[in-house]
Amino acid sequence: MSASPGRMPLPRLDLLVRDIEAAILGKDRARQSELVLRSAAALTRHWSRLPATDKPSFDRLLASLLEQVDEEARATFAQCLTPLRRAPRITATRLARDPSPAVSVPLLAQCPSFDDDWLLDLIHNIGPEQQAAVARRRSLGPVVAGLLLQGGEPRVVTGLLTNPGAVLAADALDRLLPEAAGSLPLLLALASRADLSESGRATLAALARRAAAQALTEEGEFSGGEADTLLDHVARTFRTPVCAAHLDRHAASAAVAAQAPGTKPTRSSTLAEWLARRRLEDVLATLARDVDVPVGVLIACHAAPTPHALAMIVRGLGHPWSLLKALLQAAAGGPVSPECLGVAHRLHFEIAPRTARMVARSASIPAGTGAFLAAAASDDGPPVAPVARASA
Repeated sequence: MSASPGRMPLPRLDLLVRDIEAAILGKDRARQSELVLRSAAALTRHWSRLPATDKPSFDRLLASLLEQVDEEARATFAQCLTPLRRAPRITATRLARDPSPAVSVPLLAQCPSFDDDWLLDLIHNIGPEQQAAVARRRSLGPVVAGLLLQGGEPRVVTGLLTNPGAVLAADALDRLLPEAAGSLPLLLALASRADLSESGRATLAALARRAAAQALTEEGEFSGGEADTLLDHVARTFRTPVCAAHLDRHAASAAVAAQAPGTKPTRSSTLAEWLARRRLEDVLATLARDVDVPVGVLIACHAAPTPHALAMIVRGLGHPWSLLKALLQAAAGGPVSPECLGVAHRLHFEIAPRTARMVARSASIPAGTGAFLAAAASDDGPPVAPVARASA
């Protein structure tokens, strides 16, 4: 088994078949595993050129051989099968149903051989982890996606909702709305869908705003009226259009930030150093990446006449007051007023990071985006009281 499938000479098919039959009968595991690798080479290089009359029997024989070998050999075989556009159906089905995720998940997530009809036959015979792999496929039709949604498995549902290649019917998305009151990750995943109905988006926005207002008042520093004022400020800022020239100026920084390695959020000291070097575009683009919002939102937050939205961004990421103050002082409109600094200071020190993230999310949903997606699971709290469905 030391030689790789790509370097082994391809034997004549009849000799390979004879060797496989002998290995199955002989129950020699080492020999069986060796033949798995040789068969993988045959499939990867020559399956499309095998005579049509030979394919079914070879397919059945391979599936029988895979029943005899260990997980490592099956996983190796599945990796060789994954790129094929016309994989042997019996063998591919056997591997797709394999209980080991190491074998089945890459195949189900990536192999182009599986069309929607094939996937429909598989879904009821695979586990949640395998179904989640199907949900991540590059393209997925509405029938398969709808069937996966019906199962209600959180990993599967989240995988579908965050997959732009999954075609989901609007009514299927709307049926998930009642559950969004009890699950922040589901609420944000639903809100990220461009194909969500307008009434559905309005319902999610109302849920998010109610949760943010409740968190603000529970902290004890903001009355109901003050909470509404803050939420209105941030919502208006998130919806403020940004001119094309500003977006163009930040485009290169946004592209670099999107590809930058490392954990989120970016270190405060790094951002402060960039500000000191007048790399404002890089700072705003990086903050946008860390918050999971378009860079235009950060441009609008930074240019806004009030500091509310920017304060929620900085506080939600856990950055210190010094960074927020430096960002405000870097605005193009000139020196920041003492009144503006006073408002920003109060917001930064009286609102907890989780609450700041909730405020930002409540503004992001009506704007057609999400915010702080990576922190959704850790921020998830008690269910929010459901709201009536908004009319279309």
